[in-house]
Amino acid sequence: MPNGEWVLIAFIAVLMLMAGVVFVVAWRAKRYAAYQQSFVREFIDAEYDTLRALAQNRPLAEKLVDICELAEYQVKDSFASVMIADPILGVLNAEAVGGLPKAFSQALKNLPIADGVGACGTAAALRTSVIVANMHDDPRFEAFVPLINEYQLKAAWSFPIFSADNQLLGTFALYSKLAKTPSESDMKLIERSRELISLVITQHRDRFERERSEQHTLSLFDHNPEAVFTLDLEGRFMSLNAAAERLIEFKAEQMVGQPYDAVVLEEDKQRTREHFEATKRGEPQHYEIGVLNQRGQLQRIEITNMPIIIDGEITGVHGIAKNVSQQREYEERLQILNRSVEASTNGVVISDARKQGFPVIYVNPAFTTITGYQAEEMLGRSCALLQGPDTNPITTKQIAEALREQREVRCTVRNYRKDGTPFWNELIISPVRDNQGEVTHYVGLQSDISARIAHEDKLAYQASHDVLTGLANRASIETYLYKLSQQEAKLVYVLFIDLDGFKPVNDSLGHECGDHILQQTAQRLRSVIPEHDMLARFGGDEFVAVVQSATEPADVVALVKTILAQFDTPFVYEDAEVTLSAAIGIASSDVPTSHPNELIQFADVAMYEAKRLGSGTYQWFSPELDLGTQQQLTLRTQMQEAIAKQQFEVFYQPIVNNAGAVVAAEALVRWKHPEQGYISPAEFIPLAERTGQIVTIGRWVLEQACRDLPKLREHGVGQVSVNFSPMQFYREDFLQSVEQVVREHGIKPGQLVAEITENVLLRDANVSLTTMSKLRDMGIEIALDDFGTGYASLSYLNIIPAQKLKIDRIFVQNIHNNSRNAAITRGVLTMAAELGMAVVAEGVETADERDYLINYACDFMQGYLFCRPLPIAELIDWLNHK
Repeated sequence: MPNGEWVLIAFIAVLMLMAGVVFVVAWRAKRYAAYQQSFVREFIDAEYDTLRALAQNRPLAEKLVDICELAEYQVKDSFASVMIADPILGVLNAEAVGGLPKAFSQALKNLPIADGVGACGTAAALRTSVIVANMHDDPRFEAFVPLINEYQLKAAWSFPIFSADNQLLGTFALYSKLAKTPSESDMKLIERSRELISLVITQHRDRFERERSEQHTLSLFDHNPEAVFTLDLEGRFMSLNAAAERLIEFKAEQMVGQPYDAVVLEEDKQRTREHFEATKRGEPQHYEIGVLNQRGQLQRIEITNMPIIIDGEITGVHGIAKNVSQQREYEERLQILNRSVEASTNGVVISDARKQGFPVIYVNPAFTTITGYQAEEMLGRSCALLQGPDTNPITTKQIAEALREQREVRCTVRNYRKDGTPFWNELIISPVRDNQGEVTHYVGLQSDISARIAHEDKLAYQASHDVLTGLANRASIETYLYKLSQQEAKLVYVLFIDLDGFKPVNDSLGHECGDHILQQTAQRLRSVIPEHDMLARFGGDEFVAVVQSATEPADVVALVKTILAQFDTPFVYEDAEVTLSAAIGIASSDVPTSHPNELIQFADVAMYEAKRLGSGTYQWFSPELDLGTQQQLTLRTQMQEAIAKQQFEVFYQPIVNNAGAVVAAEALVRWKHPEQGYISPAEFIPLAERTGQIVTIGRWVLEQACRDLPKLREHGVGQVSVNFSPMQFYREDFLQSVEQVVREHGIKPGQLVAEITENVLLRDANVSLTTMSKLRDMGIEIALDDFGTGYASLSYLNIIPAQKLKIDRIFVQNIHNNSRNAAITRGVLTMAAELGMAVVAEGVETADERDYLINYACDFMQGYLFCRPLPIAELIDWLNHK
């Protein structure tokens, strides 16, 4: 039984004893009349009834009513009430009244605890008794006069009630219709009632808090999602919650009284008992055991045991059980997977998809075996480290796109080991997604297939190459042309090379000499034809080259002349010296064909025309004149349609400084014909110049470049150059249209460069110079394009408002070996430096050309060595992976 109830019973006993004493004294007093003896008996009966009611678990209000009625018995002509304090609101509310009607207590609802508010409000506020003989004479009752008159009350005695720790509980008040104050015996009875009221209220609140605590504890037990149980000191179940029932699939009534280890796996029972004994000693335990449910299924359970301590004594054990079977299964599977990955002969790489560059977070031993890189050398770095000079950029782009689009990619890529040796890597990269579907990691599976590739290459080489020279054979060149035709249209030139007078040499000196000459010819041709262009032995003394590296006819002519020069040196075989020449026919993919192999036929036709003109010559293939005229008319019509349907595109070629950093780009127009693919600018721009269509095309290029400029600047390209034709330059609305575009797109000074050729000065130099100055006033820089190839006087350099000179590619080609080109270029660089003008070298294609220009302080360069002209999306991708 709780301590508070024992105190209450003891107090009740004392009261009953006192009541007995009073009864005896009353009975022995002869001076009381018979009616007084009857009253005492009634009083004692009422007091016993009251005390008996207090000992019962009844509502607080009923107990307090009993006390009020007892007090009214004890104090004659009185009406009792008990008000409970609300410390938060600072008010009193009647909880019980005796002889007064309930309307009286309702009238005092939410009585403020404050000095001057009647008897009860004042007593509670001042924490002292307030005794008033006549309320009509006390100003503290002015607000209550209607109530006092209604019930014909005069005296009011109010006493504060406190808890054992001196907290205000409420007030106990007696009212009377007589004007009087309490006697000494009244005060003793009142004091006893106050103590009893305090005890009853305290008991009620203790019981309320205890029941609340018990319900709280019971809720934690019953509704806990984890399995919870209690054991007695013998290790028997005393209780189990619903989660525990679900865990072992036994009902609580089946398990209560049963040993705790009845469901424990046999090999875990001894350890379970040890943990139980330790808990009984007051030591909390945490361990894992195997448990069998009702169906005999094994489950791995994580147990937490804690001692149950009451009044400082351990009375049982509390337990919490968590099913970790699935977790252990996952851990075991993870361990198996980990061992499998570690033992795999394939290289495994895991990278973090949430960080820039997808840094590596794991590599297995096979990866180290394949690449030579230890795990600690790869962690935090990108697998791009494995790429090298011969890694195909198309494959790396394919991988980059797959990673960006968060999809799987399968490819074969040429990678490099730590020691620099290449290997063929068969690669699979797969995204790993979390529960929300977000890609968090990438897993790469690598296989070294170098041996397989080498074998396949050997077979393919033998099938596609000429045994004598090692060059591609006829079937290979025809297949190559066909594949090119299936790709995006790209300008291709076919050179048909035939040796002059080879047959007599072969017949007179023998086939061995002839074979030697053919081998030497192949070597000489291969040494001058760009590496990425294809060279094949077509048959006998005929060779065919497919040239893609040259984009302009002038470049092709330069290459052809270089090829013909290779025959200036005689061939030597043993003691014989043989002098040969060659004839070359040229065909361009600009010429319409029904089949790509027709280009070889066209070049062959042109070669025979060259032979007709004499040895050591070349000839371009061209259709008949009327056909050529018709093609020009058709092209003009198609170009007008292209303008209307916006078939033109802007490609950008980066401009780098002498440190190799991209600082600008030149905007170049490209025409993608819906049927013919990309048409060479060399074909349609001169025609557009003649027809005037260049004005519309030029305006569109300027607008598109301005639209693209913000995106380019985001990726480090701070300036864009746009070409203006002389026809645009001399139009009356030229400056107005340029200013409108610049203003509409918010172009800042220095962000746009106008590239013009020297020829704009020929028509009207003064007008041209004025126009350039006005462009400068708009914040547009001027670059003099193709410097040295036009017809303007050098004297114009003194007055032309240009900040840059662009050296034409014809002076840059082979500059490190061609003394004339070198002299011209050095002169231009020196002159520009003296004039305070920057120089941009065009058409830089080799490292030797670049190094020569850097050595002579060339400011900027552009050319295929750095990057071909690209659409903006591809250029940005190139910049991001540069």
